[in-house]
Parts: sequence; C-alpha cells; structure tokens
Amino acid sequence: MALRASSLLLPLIAVLLGASVIFLGELPPIDGLETARKQPRIVVLDRRGDVIGIRGQDRGEPIDAATLPDHVKAAFLATEDRNFYHHIGINPVAITRAIVVNMRAGTVQQGGSTITQQLVKNLLLTPERSMKRKVQEMILALRIEAAYTKDEILSFYLNAVYFGNGAYGIEAAARRYFQKAPASLSVPEAALLAGLLKAPSRYAPTADKDRAIQRAKVVINAMVETGAIDSDDAATYSFEGVASIEQADSPTAWAADAAIAELYGLVDEAKGRDLTIHTTIDSELSRRTAAAQERLWATDSLLTDDVELAALILDENGAIRVMIGGRSYRSSAYNRATRANRQPGSVFKPVVYLTALEQGWRPDDKIADTPFTVDGYAPTNYSRRYSGIVTIEEAMRRSLNVATVRLQEQIGRERVVETAQRLGLPARDVGPSLALGTLQAAPLDIASAYLPLSAGGQRAVPFMVTKATGAEDQLIYRRRPPRPMAAVVDKDDLVAFDHMMRAVVERGTGRAAAVPGHYAAGKTGTSQDNRDGWFAGYASGRVGVVWIGRDDDRPVRGGGRALTGGGPPAKLWGEMMTAALRGVPPRQPTPWVPETDGMRLFDHLTRILAGREEDLPRRRDGISALINRAEEAR
Repeated sequence: MALRASSLLLPLIAVLLGASVIFLGELPPIDGLETARKQPRIVVLDRRGDVIGIRGQDRGEPIDAATLPDHVKAAFLATEDRNFYHHIGINPVAITRAIVVNMRAGTVQQGGSTITQQLVKNLLLTPERSMKRKVQEMILALRIEAAYTKDEILSFYLNAVYFGNGAYGIEAAARRYFQKAPASLSVPEAALLAGLLKAPSRYAPTADKDRAIQRAKVVINAMVETGAIDSDDAATYSFEGVASIEQADSPTAWAADAAIAELYGLVDEAKGRDLTIHTTIDSELSRRTAAAQERLWATDSLLTDDVELAALILDENGAIRVMIGGRSYRSSAYNRATRANRQPGSVFKPVVYLTALEQGWRPDDKIADTPFTVDGYAPTNYSRRYSGIVTIEEAMRRSLNVATVRLQEQIGRERVVETAQRLGLPARDVGPSLALGTLQAAPLDIASAYLPLSAGGQRAVPFMVTKATGAEDQLIYRRRPPRPMAAVVDKDDLVAFDHMMRAVVERGTGRAAAVPGHYAAGKTGTSQDNRDGWFAGYASGRVGVVWIGRDDDRPVRGGGRALTGGGPPAKLWGEMMTAALRGVPPRQPTPWVPETDGMRLFDHLTRILAGREEDLPRRRDGISALINRAEEAR
C-alpha cells in the first residue's frame, strides 16, 4: 500500500502544481487561520464577569491540541483522518478512489478529505461542490502543511468544526454539552463529540440520545482499531449520563439578547463585529427568581403550562439586575419583559393618587365609593360591592375602582396623563377608564415609571450595558455616570405617597408581597377579565415588577379561581425581592404626619415662592382644591 501511495503521489503533486498556476489569483491567503470566523461572536457577561449568553457563532476559546489528552485527539483522528500525522495534507489513495467514483457519477459523491482539507473547506472556501473547488482545496491543504506544524493544524481544525447546538470548536462543545474544559473530557465524552462531526444535528445528544450513543460506539470501535485504546477497556465504558443531556435553559438568556440590542442602539459601529459585553445582570439572583417561579408553577394549579411571566429587578439608579422574559427561553425567546404591551390594570392607580397628593390631597381625605356614571362610563369594583365614604388611603389599599375613577375625574384626567408622562409612561386620555390602567405598557415601562417613586423623585433610565470591547480588548463603549436628571416628583409629596403604598402591602391587596425585614411598598394589578396579573413596587432601593398572563390574551381562570395581582404575582414578587435584599440594610421610611388644611395651604404657597416653574400648575390646583373642599364643608 505504501508503494502504491508513493506511485500516485508524484503525478498528483505535478497536476496540483500546474493547477496552482491556473488558480493562483483565485486562492485565498492561508494566514489568519487562528482567528478566522464566518460570523461575529458576541459574548455577554454578567456583573461578575460570568458568561450569560453567546450569540452568533459560539466559537469557544482557542485550544492548543498539544495540551489535550491523547484519548481526546485519538477520538477525532480515528474517525476523521487516521493518517493525519503521516500525510502531507492530502491522501492520494483516498483522492484517487474519490476521483474514480466522482467521474463515474458525473458529480462529487466522495471527498477523500484529510483533516487539513476539511479545515480549508470550513474556513477558506465556499461550500460549492465542484471539481475546481476540490482542486483548490488540495492546493491550499499543501500550502497549510508547508506553513504550519501538525499540532497547529489540528488545533485550527478542532477550534473551527461545528458540533451542533450553535457550538463551533471543541471548547464551546465541551462547555455546552458537558460543562467542562476539553482537557477534562472522558473517553466516552470525547467519542460522543467526535461522532457529532459526521452530522451534528442528527447525532446531537440533545436531539436523539440513543442515536448519539450508537454513533459514539462507532468511534470507540475505531479507536480500538487504531490502537488508541484497548478492546478490554472499551468494553467497560458506560454512556449513562453522557448522552442524557438537555440543552441549557438559562434565565439570563433574555437579558443577553436585550443587552446586545441596547449596545447596538448606543454604538452603531458595534454591529457586525466580535464583541464582549459587560452588563449589570446578577446571574445568581436571576436563578433564584427562576427557582421561585418554578416552585410557584408547581404548587398553583391556576398556573398551567401556557401561562407565561415576566420579572424585573432594578436598582433605583436604573441598573437592571434581573430580566426574565418568560418561563423557558428554549421554548420561546420572545422577551415579554420588554415587548409584551399589556393593560397594567391597577398598577397604574398610584399615578392617580400621586397626582391627587401633588394637588393637596392627603391620605386621610375622603372620597365616595358609590355608583356613578361619567361620560357614559359606569365603573364597578372587582367585588361588585361598594364601601361608601372612604379615605383615599383605603381606596388605594383596597384597590377600589369606583373611588379611584371618581378621584381622577375630580382632580382632572389631563393632570393624571401629565403625571404618567412625567414618570415615563406612554399615557394618553383614553377616557374615564384610564384610572384603571386601560392603556398599554410593557413590564419594563412600569418598572421605569416606579423608579422615581423609590428614588426620592429622581428619574433614571433603565440600562444593562456597562462596557463593550471588540477584538483584542479594543474599547468600543464604556458607560459614563449619567448627568443628574431633574426630579419628576417632589420628595415631600412622596412621604404621603410612600405611606399609602406601604399600606397596600401591610394591610391591603398586596399582603402576599411582604419582604421580611424591609418596608415594601407596591401595588397589585388585574386587567379586564383576569387576563393579566401584576405586582409592581419597591423596597430598600430596589424596584421590582412581575407580570403573569397568556400570550394570546385569554383570561387566566380555572378551578373556580381567577388570576389577580394579589395572588401569584404578589407572591413571586415577595420571594424575588427577599432574595434581592439579602444582606441589604433596610431603608427606614419617613413617617407621614397628618396636616391641617392651613398647614397644606402654607406648604403650597411656600413651594410656589421657592419652587420651579413647572410646579406652579400643580400647586395652584392644590390651592383650588383646598378652597373648594373648604366651601363644601361650610
């Protein structure tokens, strides 16, 4: 056989030398194999530097074949190129056999490719199947063999080949399938990876466990034939657990997608290049939130498999710590946290009560919770019962619809719209039902609007990306501390407001959202026909939002129960915020002290004299409201 190969080699090289002259201007350069990629690779990191997502081609960190255990290299050589260390880049016997078969068929049926030729095909040439491309492949293989050592060529190959499930290169494959480095692969694990190369999608253990095992056994037998392992040892290898692999389903995957989109919006030049993106995401907190969600779904029969969720936790400066956009990224990459525009229901009501407080109302002021009609609209309470005259604190604490709509109409719907827009909500006058949250908003919109309520009136823009680098750590973007934004809510008004919001959690509809050791404040929300359940609120410098519902907008009901914001959303909010505030000192609220009308009037006049121009309409409305109530009292 050696004599036959030698007799074929000289004329083959002569033919290739002649062809190289013909194709000289069409051949790509062979330098740069170390970094050759066909698509950008984007790595997204959490706040501690751990990977939360890889997009584009997941080409793992480059490995040096010389550092791999012998059995790992042998697994690939046994099936892909047994004579790799002995040929010059092409195998004349295999090539001759392939040429005969291809000439008889009239098309390319066999390749006879060495590992070096496969490297050329993967990185340097198009996938076109023609005799011309095959000749180009062999010419480039000879050039590569002359320029690099065998271990370098094997390294290029193992760093380039596709292993299925988006993993390019052995480092990415070992990490994706076995959560370990290539140097730690066992013989069965190495055999399984080597077996993937024939057909990555067909033999992937995540696709068909039994088929993956059978293919890996073929590799084991090939390793025995080449003397890489002993037949007695081969009989002892077990594939139990090796092929029982499910594709990872990370709760941070939606955040990784959103971080890339955020960076592209900040730096247009970031598109189309390799990137490493550093974010504010807390992976451990994300996992704890996802675990709490799984426990909730496992114990509550109302939450069936088609019920989805979104969960967000932000620092009050806008840094996003958790962004979960659904129950399973593997099942749906749709990010409900940023894109699901739904009716917020009663989580909008705080906007109404904040507007009233800014106009001089106080928590102990009275409002009627009795039937009435405005502009042809007759609001009803969720319980279908009415409570008569109540304080506005009680109205918000019990989420009374009728009292809230009446309050909105008394203080002015246009003022409520202005407050909502000031907080960042996309609000407009949709009629009296605006008070009950009949606009459209995504969970991130709600979180953004609640940030000033936690941060003493200071508005912040939600963000994730802190830094981005390109190839060779070239700095592409670094977040600078934002300039202080003008306060959108007066701190003094937030004292009474915070008192009312804490009452919702302490004694109202949001009791399930309590956070042990912290003063939690928030609001439940349930949209029409129980389609959406919400809880939004804040505690000790963190803002959180939970939405639960169905993608098709159908009501969530079952077993005589219906979804409400005070149920699963509040419970999940309480659990995730408890995890978020572990080790954080509790923030002490400023106690609210009831004021007389004279004190309120003096307060308004003082603020008008010392305040901002944009405050004047609210202060004048507050004085008018005080005068009107005084006249009504007479």
